[in-house]
Formats: sequence, C-alpha cells, structure tokens
Amino acid sequence: MAMKRFLTYGAPVILLGLFFFSCKQNTDGSKQSSTGHNPADMKVVATVNGNPITLGEFRERFTRAGFKWDRETAQEIKEEFLNRLIERTMMLREAQRRRITIGLPEINARVARLSGEYGKDVKDELATRGIDFEKWKSDIWEELMIERLMTKEIYHRVSVSPAEMRKYYQANSEQFVKPEQVHVRQIVTATQEDARKVLSHIHAGGDFAALAKERSTAPEGENGGDLGYFSLGEMPQEFNVVFTLQKGQVSEIVSSPYGFHIFKLVDKRPAGKISYEQASKEIEALLRKEKEDKRYKQWFKELRSRTKFTVNYQGLEQ
Repeated sequence: MAMKRFLTYGAPVILLGLFFFSCKQNTDGSKQSSTGHNPADMKVVATVNGNPITLGEFRERFTRAGFKWDRETAQEIKEEFLNRLIERTMMLREAQRRRITIGLPEINARVARLSGEYGKDVKDELATRGIDFEKWKSDIWEELMIERLMTKEIYHRVSVSPAEMRKYYQANSEQFVKPEQVHVRQIVTATQEDARKVLSHIHAGGDFAALAKERSTAPEGENGGDLGYFSLGEMPQEFNVVFTLQKGQVSEIVSSPYGFHIFKLVDKRPAGKISYEQASKEIEALLRKEKEDKRYKQWFKELRSRTKFTVNYQGLEQ
C-alpha cells in the first residue's frame, strides 16, 4: 500500500520517544498499557526494506512517547506517528550502513543530562509510567545514532560565508530597523481606590519597586513590577500611555480589563538601525537553518528513493 501522506521534514528531524517529561498527552498518572501476547500485536502496520513494524512495536513506541493508546486519540495522530517511526527507521538503518557507532558511556551521559535538566531520576519516573527502562535506553541509542548521522550528512556539510551574511543584511535592511523601545515598571491593583492609595504613596516619595512588590497583583510584582523593554504595539493599547512619559515619570491611573495600572518609565531607547555586527549571529543562524533544511530535504529524498517501504494505516484503527 502506498504511503500517501508520508511527509519530509526539514532538519533537525522530528524524533520519537525521548522527552517523556514534557509530554502532555498522558498526564493522568496511569501506567502505559502492555502489549502482552495479543495476537493483534503481530499485525504488520509498515515495512522498511522488508523489515516489519508490528502493531505491538508501534503501540510500545507510541506509549513510551507519552501518548495514550485508546479510541479517544485521533487516528491522524497515530498515522503521523507511524510516518515519523518509518522515517526514523530509515535513518537508523542508514546510520548502521555508514558504520556509525554509539557506546554505552555516551548513552549514560545523555541519560544523566536528561535527569539533570528535568530534576527527576529517569529510572524512577519511567517506572511510575510503566515504561521499561532498557527499552527507553534503546530509544536513546537510536536518537544518538541519528544525531551523529545528521551531523555527518547535514550539519558538517553546511557553511555560511561572511559574504552571504553581508549580502542578506544589505538586501533585507528593513528587518534591522528597531523601533523606539521603553523600559517600564508597573503596579496593578484590583480596585481604583487601592490604586489611588498607591499613587499617593509614590507622590509622597515611596519607592516604586518596593510598592510593586508589596501591593501589585500582577506576576511581575515580585520583581518590582519590571516589564523590561517593549515597543509600541507589543502590549495592550492601555500601555501606550508610557510612550508619552519622560524618563523617571509616573503615569496617572490607567484602567484596563486586568485592573488599575500605574506605570513608571525607567528608560527609553530611540529608534535606530541594528548594525551588521549586532545582527551577524542572528543572520548566520537564519542562513544556516535554511541551508540545513534544504540539504536535509535533498538528502532524505535520495535516502527515500533507495528505500522500499509500505504502510498500512488501517492496521492502526481500533
């Protein structure tokens, strides 16, 4: 059966089953279902160069990635996951063909890094979700294999020259004009009466940041009401009054759907053009990403052309 919805993605590729900490699909604390010995699990849902991907393997991967295997999960999600699993299998086979290897120390280092990043013990967290730790480590191995393949085939074959960067800067000069920006603190109260009392304290010499910490209902209150820098149009229209203030000046009370605001203008940056030197890192990253995506699409098209695969979306239906 033809893979009618098989898609090609730009680099870096979408991979499966590692970052279970951030998955939102299965948040009820239930353990993942086991495939057991259900005969239906032997159903083939795809093949890659003659090697089958069974429904049982698919279900295990699907649940390890944090999804729920039930009728409530849309068929489109399952089909797209199968697409990504086929793509992953193609690249893993190519990495093995290229004799890429990953050692146990590298796998353990990645596991330790993930534990540190998320502040959780990986093994314990997996156990609470009913996920086999060794199978998850196998996912880590696959991920590292494909990352190394991508480095060899994509990232190390792409470069951006200073001449290309300069040309982009000159051809897209309008992108590097920065508008006027203001640095503002605010205090938000629930009632106008509370706002009047706060404003009275400010006029009497009270410290704005200290009053924000004490009286503001907005989340940035704990940081002295600091909103940082922003440009006209980036905040609700009620905030536009701050662009009329002088440095150090405090506004009158401003009403909005969020409450009653008092603003203080901390600083103002005039409009101007970002220099090439200031923009160079951003330009290089942008051009590199474009080249990596183009290189990946070409490379994966060639890989796909010499890979025989089939897919059976109907096999995923419950």
